[in-house]
Amino acid sequence: METVTHSSPFDSFLDRMRNPASLDLVRSIKSFIVSFSYTASNPETDGKRIQEFFQTMEDAIMDHPLWASSSDDETDNALEGLEKYVMTKLHSRTFASTPEDVKIDAEISEKISLLQTFLRPQHLDIPSALQNEAAWLVCLAMLKHCMWILMGLVIFSPAHLLSG
Repeated sequence: METVTHSSPFDSFLDRMRNPASLDLVRSIKSFIVSFSYTASNPETDGKRIQEFFQTMEDAIMDHPLWASSSDDETDNALEGLEKYVMTKLHSRTFASTPEDVKIDAEISEKISLLQTFLRPQHLDIPSALQNEAAWLVCLAMLKHCMWILMGLVIFSPAHLLSG
């Protein structure tokens, strides 16, 4: 059998899911996504439902013939690929902002913007010898990136987001 090199674990996962032998897994995944999308959003139970689905699918993948001879790393990559696929499909639902969240995010964004207009290294007791305009600009960019993370505009891996 010819060994195929994939550019990423996710590509490997997708290739195996395209195999006709994985039809039962594909149907389970699609069924979950559709049923999840058509039920009322409930932040209290949505995370639990997703975790239960991932656990069920982990068992199914580990028992599936396509992964029977896989290493632990390959199985872990498949599970990560599953999470990436499902959470990409459900992202707008699972990470939707409430109107209150949007208001709070806007307030935080405004405060950070105000800080950026006057805050300088000397205000943070950074010694003159360490003050560097280029480094300061990098820090400001990182601060903006942190703001985006807080606002949910930067997405981490699904495993990271769902671990509680």
